[in-house]
Amino acid sequence: MRRALWLALVGALAATVAASSHASPALVAWLAASTAFAFAVAAGLEARRLKAPGDLREPRQTSQATAPAELPSDVTRRTVFGRLWMFALGAVAVLGIVPVVALGRRGGRRGPIWNAGLRLVTADGVPLRPTDLSVGAIETVFPQGRVGAPEAATLLLRLEDDVVRAAPERADWTPHGNVAYSKICTHAGCPVAIYRHQDYQLYCPCHQSVFDVLDAARPISGPATRALPQLALDVDGEGYLIARSDFDAPVGPDEWRRTV
Repeated sequence: MRRALWLALVGALAATVAASSHASPALVAWLAASTAFAFAVAAGLEARRLKAPGDLREPRQTSQATAPAELPSDVTRRTVFGRLWMFALGAVAVLGIVPVVALGRRGGRRGPIWNAGLRLVTADGVPLRPTDLSVGAIETVFPQGRVGAPEAATLLLRLEDDVVRAAPERADWTPHGNVAYSKICTHAGCPVAIYRHQDYQLYCPCHQSVFDVLDAARPISGPATRALPQLALDVDGEGYLIARSDFDAPVGPDEWRRTV
C-alpha cells in the first residue's frame, strides 16, 4: 500500500508540473490516469487491511501483564500512513486545480510565429515539397528550426487545385492545392485534429467546432466564432514549401492575447 501511495503522490505531482508547463495533453492525461490507478490500488489495499475477521471474539484479559506492549509503535505507524494518505490526497487536489489556473494564466504570443522564407517541415524536421502530400492528405507541420513549438503547429492539407474558394488577395496562397491553417482552435485552444476530406471540413474534438477548409477555415458549426488563421504559402528556389509571412490573424482564443 505504501508503494501505491508513493506512486500516486509522484504521479499527481508530475501531472501537475506537466499541466503547468503546457505539456502534451496526452502526457498529462496518462500521468493523471496513472495517479488515479495507483490511488485506487492503495484504497483497495487499505480497505482489505481494515476488513474485520470472521471471528471477532477476543480472550478475556485477566491481568495487567497481558496488556499489549506494542501500542506506541503501532500508533506511530498509523500516524505515518495517515500523513502519507494526507499528502497523496493533497497532491490529487492540486492536480485538479493547477491545470485550470495554468490555462487561465496562459499569456498571448509575443512576436511572429512564422517568418517569411521559413520552410514547412514535419515533426521529424523533414521539409516538404508541394507534391509530397497526396490529394486529401493532411500533415502537421512546423517552421524550420521550431519543431514542436505548440503555437506554431500548422495543418497542411493538399486539395484539388480548383476547389478553394479564395478571396482575390489569397488567390496565390495555395500553390499546387496546398493550404495551411493554424492547428490551434480559436475557441479554447485545443488542437484541431480531425479532417473530413469528403466534406472539406476540419473538426475540433474538444467542443465540436467545425471549420470550412475551402472558405479560409471559417467556422460553420460549434462554439468557435473566428476562422483558423491561415498561412500564406510559396515555393522556394529549391522546390520546398515556405511561408510568405506569419499567420494572417492571431493564433488561439482571444483570451490568449489579454495582458496577464
